[in-house]
Amino acid sequence: MADGGRFSAHGAPTGGFAPVDPAAARRRGVRLLGIGDVRLSVREHVALLERVLAEAAGGRLRPVIGGLFPLERAAGAHTAIEDRSLLGKVVIRV
Repeated sequence: MADGGRFSAHGAPTGGFAPVDPAAARRRGVRLLGIGDVRLSVREHVALLERVLAEAAGGRLRPVIGGLFPLERAAGAHTAIEDRSLLGKVVIRV
């Protein structure tokens, strides 16, 4: 974490959180956030949705595909999602 950064703690697949020293974070100018700090209003959701759709329509937003699986390997796709072995979205080709 760079000085002056933001640390957003939401837990991990293992159920734990990274240990954080709030005093050290303050000294380094790091802003600590939790799940309650990132809630958006309906107006904010709509504004972000409009922006995302415009970016996607303009070809500037593309999903990261972490794995492509044929339908007969759908169980393997689900395993990859559950064990978090891929970065990005998992696509099952039909």
